[in-house]
Amino acid sequence: MMKNHYAALLAVSALASPAAAFAQDAAPAEDNGGLEEIIVTAQKRAEGLSDVPISISAVSGKQIENYGQTNLEQISSSVPNLKITQTAIANRIAIRGIASGDNKGFEQSVAMFVDGVYYGRDQLSRLPLIDMERVEVLRGPQPTLFGKNAIAGAVNITTRSPTDEFEGSVSGLYEFNHKEFQLNGVLSRPLSDGVEARVVGYYRTMDGYFYNTKLDRNEPNVDEKYFRGKLEFDKGGPFAAELKLEYADFEAKGQPRDVFGAVGNYNTVFQGPFFVSTTPDYVRADNGYQSRNKVFGATLNMDLEIGEHTLTSTSALLDYKTREIVDVDFSGISFLDGTNLREDYRQYSQELRLTSPGGETFNYIAGVYYQNAKLDVQDFTLFNPTFLALGAPFSALGDTRNDRDYSQKSDLVSAFAQGELALSDRFRITAGARFNHEKKSGNRTLAIVQGPLSTAPAPVVAAVFRALNIEAHSISGKLSEDSFNPMVNVQYDATDDLMLYASYAKGTKAGGFDIRSNSLPTSTTVAKPGAFMFADESVDNFEGGLKYKSRNIAFNLSVYRTKYHDLQVNIFDGTLNFNVRNAAGAKTQGVEADFRAAIADGLTISGAVAYLDFKFTNFTNGQCFYLQTPGPGGFCDYTGKRNALSPKWSGNLNLDYTTPISSDMKVALNLNADFSSAYIAAANLDPRTRQDSYAKLGARLALAQIDGQWEIALIGRNLTNQRILQTASSMPLATTITRNAGNAYNGIVDRPRTIAVQLTGRF
Repeated sequence: MMKNHYAALLAVSALASPAAAFAQDAAPAEDNGGLEEIIVTAQKRAEGLSDVPISISAVSGKQIENYGQTNLEQISSSVPNLKITQTAIANRIAIRGIASGDNKGFEQSVAMFVDGVYYGRDQLSRLPLIDMERVEVLRGPQPTLFGKNAIAGAVNITTRSPTDEFEGSVSGLYEFNHKEFQLNGVLSRPLSDGVEARVVGYYRTMDGYFYNTKLDRNEPNVDEKYFRGKLEFDKGGPFAAELKLEYADFEAKGQPRDVFGAVGNYNTVFQGPFFVSTTPDYVRADNGYQSRNKVFGATLNMDLEIGEHTLTSTSALLDYKTREIVDVDFSGISFLDGTNLREDYRQYSQELRLTSPGGETFNYIAGVYYQNAKLDVQDFTLFNPTFLALGAPFSALGDTRNDRDYSQKSDLVSAFAQGELALSDRFRITAGARFNHEKKSGNRTLAIVQGPLSTAPAPVVAAVFRALNIEAHSISGKLSEDSFNPMVNVQYDATDDLMLYASYAKGTKAGGFDIRSNSLPTSTTVAKPGAFMFADESVDNFEGGLKYKSRNIAFNLSVYRTKYHDLQVNIFDGTLNFNVRNAAGAKTQGVEADFRAAIADGLTISGAVAYLDFKFTNFTNGQCFYLQTPGPGGFCDYTGKRNALSPKWSGNLNLDYTTPISSDMKVALNLNADFSSAYIAAANLDPRTRQDSYAKLGARLALAQIDGQWEIALIGRNLTNQRILQTASSMPLATTITRNAGNAYNGIVDRPRTIAVQLTGRF
């Protein structure tokens, strides 16, 4: 396999030879002594970053490619107040400390859009990002233009479009420490007058950076394939259209999960055949994790000029399937191996939007939106035969499983409008609102199934499961919600280079149904009944800031205060289960700042910093951590505490320098640092999962043809080899088996030092 990878890289190198014919891009503004203008579409118009009165970060496609990044999780480390993490059964996207929990019934608090289409399921955050124009991160509620559920913010992804001139590229990357290989190719060309096409192909494999002693393999073992095609029609008349088709197949075997922090008698109990290593050394043992995702998307964007106005239609079909097998005891012991998760999702959406010409006294956008979605989830939790040897009552669990099936249908209709009125040459006011009407129907069934080795009588098995607050049941329901979300923004141009702004926005995240609860909310046969339906949550956000841009310096500052009401949270029932309730409120406030400066020809410095003050304002039903004294009902009060994974400080610093070394070659150097203050990694706020503050350093050194026809680069990430805990929790069943005399923890760990070589050829 190694020989094949090197052969592919040599082929890329051959394509990158100076003898090939290459298209030449216009020189960026930095090469001419100034900052390049960053264009974003955060307000559904192409605008300069410094003209948008929102706290926003933009990562260019060029930067993503230079760093060898391929997904949102990798990008998030360079964006302050954005954190993307994996758990055993879900993916979390958080902005300013707010994210959705681990339940497929949740809509995402951070809405993700790709080429104007809502990609709202958590699994889609793993989608490969290839041939990007840019990734925009909008912090704070975005209710009007990005719709319901963008309650913490939005990630707006734009892919590159076809070109009216022939161009292409081939790029390969090989990372030595974890044997990662990437190969991608792009081809764009006109097919006829006014018709252009662009195709993108991508392949990635990685052995991994953990060693699983039980399965004798490195993990996470990654295999990803992605294809995208775009066809654009634009003859220069009033009508233009672009069709996009994409397909992704990405698979991972194993997670970068370590066991650590044994306390009490844990290491004494878990010995011999039940041995669990608690040394955090990138070596672990479990019985297997496997996740395979297939995504198909089709998007048709059409623009029709009506006088000076533009009518835009965006029609989209999104379909994905996920199959996962998870060892949810996270150890080499066969307790809860083979837990089976399946998710099938299909979404159709249609948006019509009328946009006025820009630069007028009154500018506006108005539109309607429709979305139909169908979701099917299966969640089969297996209790392995190992339990048979543990004696009563555990033996009744041996070779059984609880099979959870859930199905959901939803329809969403929205109408929105936003207008900007210039009261003078320097003073503008923007107001907007969105009305949403959504209907959902859901059905959940749970069955307890005994395998061939389970010899306990069925009533005994049922009684033991009831002691764990788990029982066979079936429940269905319907939900209908209306929401009205207004916003207002005032802007004042203090000078030609400095804009001040202040804004208010109200947002809403949809209610829904608890997919993973294990009993009926009306049950009288379990100690703590389950849950099914939960209501929407809402937010009020106040923000102010400034945007400054001159020829050589750009600086942005925002100050915010946000209050969340009726947060949808998972409530632990004291056994094995989590039930969704509207049981919390929170207040976040802070400061975000970023800058860019062109110091000299070819030399640019940029950076960002964020301060986050997070407090739960009403969360009395929190899960207690190990040995914490519970309050009424067996819960612990989180009121006044910070959320997990919400560092007080985060930021980055970058230096980019490009200089010619001959008439036809140049050298490019990038130095970068991402930093974070300490945070708690576990959702139950256990201080034993504290991640200390860190700074993660990276660098890139490239030699390239002066016009970018070929390039060879050496890329290093996490050069100081920081061990960073991304998320954590207690080991399942640890306190049960030790009879509460011991515990240990497990967590997802960030990738250690990487050194890669990258070869690129453009033609």
